[in-house]
Amino acid sequence: MAKLILVVDDEADFSELLQFRLRSCHYEILAAATGTEALDKARRHRPDVILMDLLLPDLDGLTLCEILRRHPSTRGTPILMISAVSTDVTRHSAKIAGAAAFLSKPLDFDRLMAHLEALLPPSQTDCESADSQGSHLPSCTARPG
Repeated sequence: MAKLILVVDDEADFSELLQFRLRSCHYEILAAATGTEALDKARRHRPDVILMDLLLPDLDGLTLCEILRRHPSTRGTPILMISAVSTDVTRHSAKIAGAAAFLSKPLDFDRLMAHLEALLPPSQTDCESADSQGSHLPSCTARPG
């Protein structure tokens, strides 16, 4: 069964590209454009990982991360914070709020995949076929189980 990732970002182009790349690596994707929507989807669907932007239109990512950490159904869900605002202060604040990692935009997809591999159980290799067929996507090193 594919691992479920919740992508939380209000930038439609970035979110769609990230979703496309993750689907090409056989992840199941849910998307949310606001903190409120993300909170609802996280509680209802219990994703394996949440990828979350720091700057959202209603709740900032830090507040949302803290809320998710306090709720029993999402307390243990790994959260990867993603933002163009990449200072020592924001990185530290994300860690204090409960994020497993902080990734900067523009996003290094290979680095993201390394974090996902560390957070999710190991599984068999698959996605290299996308690159061998002329895709410009970075190869996936693992396929979710």
